[in-house]
Amino acid sequence: MDQNSMNNVSNNISNTANNTLQGVGNFFLNMKNNISSGLNSFSQEPGATSQYTYSNSMIAKFAFLILIVIIFMFLLSLGISLVSYFTLPSNDPYVVKGMIDGNFPLRISQDPNNSSAVPILKSNNQSSGAEFTWSTWIYLNDLGTDDKYRHIFTKGDGIFDDKNMSTVNNAPGLYLTPKKNELLVIMNTVSPENVNETIKIDNIPIKKWVNVMIRLQNIYLDVYINGTVTKRVVLKNVPKQNYNDVYVNQNGGFPGKLADLRYFSRALNIFEINTIMMGGPNTRTSTLYASQTSKGGYSYLSNMWYSSKM
Repeated sequence: MDQNSMNNVSNNISNTANNTLQGVGNFFLNMKNNISSGLNSFSQEPGATSQYTYSNSMIAKFAFLILIVIIFMFLLSLGISLVSYFTLPSNDPYVVKGMIDGNFPLRISQDPNNSSAVPILKSNNQSSGAEFTWSTWIYLNDLGTDDKYRHIFTKGDGIFDDKNMSTVNNAPGLYLTPKKNELLVIMNTVSPENVNETIKIDNIPIKKWVNVMIRLQNIYLDVYINGTVTKRVVLKNVPKQNYNDVYVNQNGGFPGKLADLRYFSRALNIFEINTIMMGGPNTRTSTLYASQTSKGGYSYLSNMWYSSKM
């Protein structure tokens, strides 16, 4: 968002707040006048004792004070919500928005002091336990010819072994299996043996856009392909999250394209998953990859694909 847009937003918020406060002030003034007028009329009527008038006046003042406190709390809550909206990091950030080449390496910082950081907020205080969802679109040109895993993305330490796999942290990790149209998902768990849970998804099509979602809810780790859950693993231990950076397309990446890598700090429901599927991949060149030109023109994979695996 540029400076002019920020100024416009600030002016709009200021004008809205001023109009709201002015309206509330007029409302209070009219209410006070109406109450005073009613009490004066009543006190002038025959039979209206001074004690009864005083009692009604005290009740009206007390009710008026309660109303002021309620409206103040509402405005305070609204102000806090607006400040949080414009200053706090998103719970559902795009790590990569738009399209990049599969061999274009990225390291997305988690350092809050880094202006280009994209904070990944850990799942916290969910009623069903730890939750998150990672979603990305991939387009495979071919399977490659070497015996190393092709790195797509990981959230971890960025240290890789001779097979091109992150050696310490995969929370999660997504790879393309050597010489196969097969995806490998790895998730760290908290255990003395540092056990990694793995899921393999075979028969990934070539030269088609495919959406991959990694969804965690408590101890249930699901992998969705084009909106259809294809594999589920029940974790034997608690999932292990970390505060490390996000790495994309490391050590040569994979032969193809990647679009819209996004994190959600919750387990998406079926309606949210279908919304992402209906939107399709964003094939505009990512601002992280602005030196390249998006060619577009890619074919899509039917949403009915993989239905035979259910």
